[in-house]
Amino acid sequence: MALKENIPNIADIRAQIESKKFCFCLPVRLGVFVVSLITTLAGSIIAAIAWMQVVQNRKHPVEMTDEIAAYIHASIFSLLGLISLFGFVGSLVRHRGLVIAFSVGMAIHLGLSIASGVFTMYTIFRPNPATSVEQCIKDANPSPDLLEETKNICKTGMAVAKGVIVAIYVVSWILQLYSYFIVERYADQLEEEEMAKLAAIIPQQPQHPMAYVGYPHRFSYSAYSDQRRSFDERYYNRRETYGQGRGDLPPQQNNFHPPQQRPLSAEYAYQLPQSAIGNGARGKDASNNA
Repeated sequence: MALKENIPNIADIRAQIESKKFCFCLPVRLGVFVVSLITTLAGSIIAAIAWMQVVQNRKHPVEMTDEIAAYIHASIFSLLGLISLFGFVGSLVRHRGLVIAFSVGMAIHLGLSIASGVFTMYTIFRPNPATSVEQCIKDANPSPDLLEETKNICKTGMAVAKGVIVAIYVVSWILQLYSYFIVERYADQLEEEEMAKLAAIIPQQPQHPMAYVGYPHRFSYSAYSDQRRSFDERYYNRRETYGQGRGDLPPQQNNFHPPQQRPLSAEYAYQLPQSAIGNGARGKDASNNA
């Protein structure tokens, strides 16, 4: 019960995460919702019209290149309408997987759209302009006094039509690219919210300062001060006779070092400096276990 009370609310966690923006002030979640809604409706309508055109091409045969372009056009917008549903649902329920699927689908659709647009512009600009103008005049079938005016209209109209087609493709690619960045930013925001939620649920281990368990705790110079000497050492330093009639001290232990004498360390192959021996008080590196 106490653990459950310590877990913060999901709404509080989301409030702590800074909402990413697009167009300087609008939240990216709103952007994903609007983009997915528009692309779902537009993709479905355009795909339906494109498939109707494919059916008409079967009844009235056209060139192979035009038929292939119609199939590609219908397939691309059908895919756009399908993947846009993922983004629409993901923006409503805050599902990161659906939003990522929408972003990947938009990237694929953008690549296919660029490829199909380049192919379409190639088919438009491929014919000879003079031949196209003659075909336009032939289709118009003007009177002899309007022939020159019709020729100028055909030339101007074809140039304007080509420019409009190129502009439409370029603007649509820019809008799709910007929409892709909006969806990617919202996916990053959902990832940050999930990470914050996990960080709040998982108990954190208390932070302890790292203890240095090696040198000098293992070997302390100040252990050789007068206050740290054992009872045996103080006993051996007293000038008292050992036994009756004897004036000599008993033999000292091999590992005993008189005060203020530099101890030799078997662990290190050099003599310890005089400043490291201590002056009768515990050094700052002394250890109770030394």
